[in-house]
Amino acid sequence: MENSIKGLLELLQELYVGVHDSPSWVIDAKPGHGFTAAIETISAEQASTPIVKGGSTIAAHTEHLRWSLYFALEFYKGNRPSSDWETSWKVSEVDEVQWLRLQQDLLEAYLLILEAISKVEDWSDENLLKGTLALLPHAAYHLGAVKQMMLVVKEN
Repeated sequence: MENSIKGLLELLQELYVGVHDSPSWVIDAKPGHGFTAAIETISAEQASTPIVKGGSTIAAHTEHLRWSLYFALEFYKGNRPSSDWETSWKVSEVDEVQWLRLQQDLLEAYLLILEAISKVEDWSDENLLKGTLALLPHAAYHLGAVKQMMLVVKEN
């Protein structure tokens, strides 16, 4: 199981941080941007711009990922919190200070998740294992959505 978890941690790094000189399994090797590196390339105004009327923003996706990582952390602490996914989508507009803080908070949440996963010694809890594995497609989905949104907001 240790090798499987090592691979999972490497894929999470690729999705959240990116790749530099490492092989890429999910993202484009050039520029090699994971979620946190990609969102550093846009302004708060761009992050707050929906690409369709009533649609979500890059800031909203970022807050949702940050929230979901902290939610997941509770399970590694042995808690079983109730989810309120609507809360995770409440942030849609940010100013420059809020945008920088949100980016830092997401990176911090990612680092805490890595640490929590690394400390798990017993993976016999099926829900913990499934929840951990689900972190990959969840991050990949939001990274893909945000990268497509960035194509639009960078044009304007």
